[in-house]
Amino acid sequence: MLLVIIMKRFTAVCSYTLRSFQGFFRSAKSWKSLWPTDNSLHLGMEEAVYLSAEISVLRIFADDGQECVPDIVWKAFYNRYGIRFVRRYATYRYFKCQGWIVRPGLHCGADFMLYRDGPEYYHSSAAVRIVSTESRRSVSSFIALNRGLNNIKKTLIEVTVVIPEDCNIQSIDSVHCISVTHTTSLTWKTSDDR
Repeated sequence: MLLVIIMKRFTAVCSYTLRSFQGFFRSAKSWKSLWPTDNSLHLGMEEAVYLSAEISVLRIFADDGQECVPDIVWKAFYNRYGIRFVRRYATYRYFKCQGWIVRPGLHCGADFMLYRDGPEYYHSSAAVRIVSTESRRSVSSFIALNRGLNNIKKTLIEVTVVIPEDCNIQSIDSVHCISVTHTTSLTWKTSDDR
């Protein structure tokens, strides 16, 4: 399997006013033109590293055509996204190793969504939110997210990623010294159980 991942940055602005629907349709067409039409597969950075490093089914090439080893890909993502990438990858890897299908969870306000056998077979079972040990968690954001997920029958799983001080997170080998713990939040509705 051969895949080329090219990291490019682009910005697109899609705005409209009520007076000018023509401008809206022009903006929508230009936004649509940014998406590829070749039905190519788009992977997240966690998926790309996992498929290339953990199970060796993906080869990643640079712009010049040279193959990138997983450690170089790790460093590229780490240099761009920092500790956030390390936490996301550790969480992704943790749930993949437990047998879950892990997909992006942005549409539900979470970091990831967990599926039993995949989105085409079952609805997601839970939403995963990565919480930082350094910053204080907002109770109101937790309640809002938990209430929203409860309305769509999803469980909230909060994940804490602990990275030891002596762990070199600039190397892909650091995933073996990172520990991941999770807490599941369930909401019980008294009106449903009567």
